[in-house]
Formats: sequence, structure tokens, C-alpha cells
Amino acid sequence: MRINPKPSITLLAALAVVLAAIPAMASGPASAPKARQGSIAVAYPWAFENGTTTSRRTAITSAEEIGRKAGYASVPAAEARSAWKSNNYPARSFGHLPSKATLESYGLATHASEVMYGSVSWHTRSVWVNLGPKTISTATVDVYVFDVRANKVVFKSLGITGRSDEKSNVYKVAADILITPLVTAVSGGPATPQEQRAVQIALGVAYHPWVRSSR
Repeated sequence: MRINPKPSITLLAALAVVLAAIPAMASGPASAPKARQGSIAVAYPWAFENGTTTSRRTAITSAEEIGRKAGYASVPAAEARSAWKSNNYPARSFGHLPSKATLESYGLATHASEVMYGSVSWHTRSVWVNLGPKTISTATVDVYVFDVRANKVVFKSLGITGRSDEKSNVYKVAADILITPLVTAVSGGPATPQEQRAVQIALGVAYHPWVRSSR
């Protein structure tokens, strides 16, 4: 009986399929988000004017989400606050920005490569529309990204506003870089959901160019 030393065409084709699949299986699902190796962002400190406690919390969590959309792992909010307090940095106050020295020291203390910080103010009012009142909130933000290693601000966007009743072409820009869906705000309902939605939109629009350039 004669043995053919050459593998069959069918066997070679099957082997090629298996080898081609190995890199894909090793890298995991294509849709899984990946943070840059060694890149960590801390979304702190933020200064606020007006706004409820819940609205302020939404501002911080939204900034954290935006950092992750830019490809950074995030420092948990509780850890970020603890590091700020334990190092006795100046108290956050609206209208006063932390110094470069403080930001650099804080970034090193939290092992972050980027510090995302800024200020948020809200203007919430009730207006009469048709046969009833309508609550509208406008959030105005100044946002920054500080590169710890370079010891400088590498991105800023100032005076960006977001309204809770913003048109779809604007809130879709914000939703593009958020993980959590925009808060649903009832027209005649309480102020807090209006403020939450407004700050989500404002931060999303303000940080959108940075996220897009970081991808």
C-alpha cells in the first residue's frame, strides 16, 4: 500500500481555518471595551453652583463614564474623594480652579494619568406652556483634562450649556459618549431629573471632541 506523504487539500484548508480563528479567540469579543494599558482617569475635583445632591452625583458619574468611553480605566468616586481629603488639598469652590501643583500631586496620589475636573452650575425654572407649567433646567459647564506626566492641561471646553429639553441633534451628541442613557425628565415634574438630564447633555457635548480624538 502506498502512503501519500503530502497532506490533502481538504486537510490544509481545514487547518487554515483553525489557525485564522486563533487570534480572534485570544482577543475576546470584538465589542468588549478596552482601556489603554496603564491609563487611568480620575473624575475629580468638581465644583458646583446650585443643583441638588443627586444632580451633582450624576455630574461626577457622567464624567467617569466619559473617561471610560475615551479608553481610560477610572478611579472609583469614593477613592477619589478620600485621596483629596487625606492629602489636605484646598477645598473645592465654584469659580476657583486647583493649581497645576495640586493637580499633579493629586494625579500621582491616585495613580491616574489624567485628571478630569471642572465646574457645573444649574439654572432651573418653571415656565408656562399651553395649559400648564413646564420645568426646564440649563446646566453650564467648564471642563478640563490635566495630563499628570506632562504637568499641563491638554483639553478644555468652557461655557458649554445643556438644556433638559434640548433638541435631538444635540442630545444625540452627548449620548454618543455616555454609557448610561439620558435621564427621562417629565415636563411638569420635579427639578432633579431635569438637572440630571441637563448636566449629562452639557458634559457630553463639552467632552465629545476629546473622546473622539482619544479613540
